[in-house]
Amino acid sequence: MQVRPAATEAATESETASISTPVDLPVDRAELEKLARWIPPKEMALLIEICERARGDSDLTRPALLLCMAYIDRVARMLDQDPVPTVTERVKDHLQRLRERHGL
Repeated sequence: MQVRPAATEAATESETASISTPVDLPVDRAELEKLARWIPPKEMALLIEICERARGDSDLTRPALLLCMAYIDRVARMLDQDPVPTVTERVKDHLQRLRERHGL
């Protein structure tokens, strides 16, 4: 039987607690790429990377969705219409659920 110090056990427990479950974002890469026509390539690549990372880290979900909404709003102002209305609604609904769940 191997004895582990209490500090090692605490560190292992905190690491296990910080491991996130995959998150289902309401927007996928194909839908984001519809905005690529109006967003500079480097910004688009960053937005896609942040959203992909948010799928694996629940702490990034809200910031990724807020960033998506900011870009959708930016494009909507340029076009005077929402380029992806169904995505916009799904993102808004998901953000509302996060607000209710976390009290934001």
